Order: sequence, then C-alpha cells, then structure tokens
Amino acid sequence: MNAERTDAHSDGDLLNLAKAVLSEQGFHIESVNANVKLLLAENSYFVVAVAAMSTTRDLVLAESAAFNVLVDRIESVALGPKKWDTYLVLLTQENLAEDDDVTRDIYSINYDTSRLRRIAHTGVAATPKAVGHALAPFFEPASSAMSAAQDDALDELLKVLVARGVDHDLAHRSVAAFDQGASLDDIL
Repeated sequence: MNAERTDAHSDGDLLNLAKAVLSEQGFHIESVNANVKLLLAENSYFVVAVAAMSTTRDLVLAESAAFNVLVDRIESVALGPKKWDTYLVLLTQENLAEDDDVTRDIYSINYDTSRLRRIAHTGVAATPKAVGHALAPFFEPASSAMSAAQDDALDELLKVLVARGVDHDLAHRSVAAFDQGASLDDIL
C-alpha cells in the first residue's frame, strides 16, 4: 500500500459504536492513529483490531495498513496463546456491489488467514445492534437458561413416565442415569 493516509476515509460513527460495544463486553480498548484509525481491543480470549471505513474501496485499501499495525503490535508484546486468537475486523456501511473487483478483494480478505484472521463486514448499519452483530464472534455467550430448561425437561420426563405407568423408582433411576450420561443397561 502506498503511504497515503487513509484515516480521512474512516467512518467515525462505526468506530465509536465499535468502541462502545467492545467496552460493554469487557474489552480493554486503545485507539491507534496510524495510516488508518484503528481500535485495538483485548479481553481474556482475543485481541481484536477494528477499522471502520467509509466505502468498500477504502476498506480494501485500509486492510494492509491495519494489518501491519496489528502485526507490529502483537510482535511487540507477549500475548501467549492469544497470539493465535488475533483478528482484524474491517467494517463499512456501504453494501457490496454485485460483482466487481472490490467485491473480489473483500472476499480475498475474508479468506486470507496468513499470520492472523481478517473479517470484512459490509453493509453494517451505524447502530449498536448492527455493530454488535458484526463483532459477536468475540463476545462471551449470554448466560443461558439451558441448564434450568434441561432440569425442567428432565422433571417433565419423570412425570410423563410415571403418568404412563412406569414404576416411580425405575423412572427416577432412568432419568437420573440419562442426566449423568449412563446407558439404560446401567439401570436395568
């Protein structure tokens, strides 16, 4: 990439939203102004650099500069295993054209896994929800009510078995065995 500064083409709205969304998810964030405005975000699991550009063409042009900034940064600190969970995320509000060189370049960015993973998102609305969706792979899942639902389902199974004539003790042992991953042979 030439030495032309691409930060004038940054999308400040998307970048500010990304900063807010990542902060809300517990990331430590640093803003970097190199050839491209970049957010460097880190949590217990990931190092994520985010660049937001005005157009898809600017996104393609910024990728190289953002990549170099991120690589320089990860080589200058001891990240341990997180070195393998380092990502460059590129965002733009502009949608991709049906088929042009820029579209092919963006697909190439998404499939280039040399040294670190890159993810280019186009058509990202300047809303917390849309930016959050683009950055969702780096968030811890919301605590799930799955275990409570699973317990409730097992309680319901016990009730149904007893209602259908299965001996209460056998039904209870069967459900407990299922819950612990045992086979039916273990209870019969």
